[in-house]
Amino acid sequence: MTKRRDGPSLPEQKNQLLRLKQDLEQFKSRQAGAAVVGSLQARIRELESSISRAEAARVTDRDSRRHRGDEEDAESGAMPMADGTMRATSSRFPPRGRPGRSL
Repeated sequence: MTKRRDGPSLPEQKNQLLRLKQDLEQFKSRQAGAAVVGSLQARIRELESSISRAEAARVTDRDSRRHRGDEEDAESGAMPMADGTMRATSSRFPPRGRPGRSL
């Protein structure tokens, strides 16, 4: 489970943004007052900027974890694959035991 910071999670914010955009279209089609439409548009802009900041922070955090993991792997001698994942060493070495003994 993810830890909740201040406010709704990113998926919740995206759902809220979708609902607000739908509401805005309904208000526009009903020719609601400019105050209602203006406040909805302002809230949509705030939510869009909040979502973009959250997504940028998530990408930055993911990249820093990946970079930190690469440094730890280099220190441990693990072999990175071309796609950035780590290859297990167990497939490259036979199981331990006495030579000539069948399992």
